[in-house]
Amino acid sequence: MALNFCVVSIHSCPGEKIGLNKAGGLNIYVTNLVNFLSANHNVYLITKDCDNCDLNFLKSNVKVIHCNPKDYNPKNVLPNFDVIISNYWTSGIFCKLNLSKSNAVKINISHTLEYLKKEHVSGYKVDLARVKVEKENFDFFDYTLSFSDLESKLLSDKYHVPSQKIIESTPGFSRDLFSPEALTVARKKIDFVQDGKLILFVGRNDYLKGIDIAIDAFQKIYNEFESITLGIVGGDYGSDSQKIMEKKHSKFLYSKDIKWFGSVPHDKLRNYYNASNLVIIPSRSETFGLVCLEALACETPVLFSDTGRMRDFVHIGKTGMISEETNAESFSMNIREFLKNEKTFIFREHYYEKISKFEWTLIFKKLTSQLIK
Repeated sequence: MALNFCVVSIHSCPGEKIGLNKAGGLNIYVTNLVNFLSANHNVYLITKDCDNCDLNFLKSNVKVIHCNPKDYNPKNVLPNFDVIISNYWTSGIFCKLNLSKSNAVKINISHTLEYLKKEHVSGYKVDLARVKVEKENFDFFDYTLSFSDLESKLLSDKYHVPSQKIIESTPGFSRDLFSPEALTVARKKIDFVQDGKLILFVGRNDYLKGIDIAIDAFQKIYNEFESITLGIVGGDYGSDSQKIMEKKHSKFLYSKDIKWFGSVPHDKLRNYYNASNLVIIPSRSETFGLVCLEALACETPVLFSDTGRMRDFVHIGKTGMISEETNAESFSMNIREFLKNEKTFIFREHYYEKISKFEWTLIFKKLTSQLIK
């Protein structure tokens, strides 16, 4: 029987360009969730107004309602929802204000807990006002999704969420979008014709994503290799903060080999993974680690910080490396080691076993079976 689902994403609209402003992994999650649900159910997506919105990748039967969250007055007559799925704490506030009278099963997905940042960055100052809102959200919703054992522990210890209200799940990837391709073929597709090494960073220009660590690590090893480039996908290219960062490095020689690719559509991202020798993920904090998963699906080795679920995906020494410290010194040392021993990083046939369980279809089938009983 077809149910009525309401998916709420107030933090950002899935139609915004990935890697710019607030658009990132949350948008990818919401897009895949909505498309999966719409195959068998009626789906309404309530999201914030945005400029240059492109939702062509959503299935045509998804009903999209853009709104100003501060002045919500939908023109559409909404049905009685069976399930409401809220994404991020800002969506939780919206649901409490506007959908509290619904008898639907209400699901909360935090995506990033405030206390999780403190776990990964010892000097991080916790925003207690946000923590208060998060706790109120957990009280309001019937269930909360957890993407890792650490998140479950924090939900229990810091937010006092009862275990029966916590559902374990994860983000994922699409095998149709992420699969290996010859490096030379991929480089032609992204118009990168150099024969040298390409080190790739994918993410927003955000302190917790560690774009500064990526650039500083590149600077430390730049003169040791004849031809090497740091590629940056996303990075809020064109924003004031990105321009300041680019100007800061422009007076140094290595800056000419920093390639800003800008925002890349998610269905084109595999070309950049496949064109690279190594994908680096110097995140100071991660809930999961989507970039790591996508790169491995393309059989591109990864170097990552010890956050999120990334240890679960990687065969250390074969498909990737872990940086024990999340700083430029440690990342530069590991990049150096990788490039000197690149041929030893081999993706055997069984590597896919580590990541196959994270395909979107499997994840959402399991999730919906728990929600629809």
